[in-house]
Amino acid sequence: MFLIAILVLVAIAGEILHRLNPWKKPEPAYEDLVAQIKQTGWYQELAADDACRHVLENDPNVLSFYSGTYEAQRLLTQEGFQLGLIDYVKEQAEHQKRAPSPNN
Repeated sequence: MFLIAILVLVAIAGEILHRLNPWKKPEPAYEDLVAQIKQTGWYQELAADDACRHVLENDPNVLSFYSGTYEAQRLLTQEGFQLGLIDYVKEQAEHQKRAPSPNN
């Protein structure tokens, strides 16, 4: 029981120090991260295709790939996460191309 109480106190003290750390680098703003994503080469290449651009702008699942700061940072730094978004966008664009338009 005493050991558990000491561990809890150490965990609380560690969390307080972590949150009040003056040397911690601040997180970039979400809007800045999204702007950086949209300036990357792979994003520009996707946006150049009309069908892919439509998916990028209108599909709510695309936004889940960079719905928050953590996801946006992953999209900027992790190639596997980028490839997942690229594959998803291309797959959805291909489905839209094959689907008959309702105006016909």
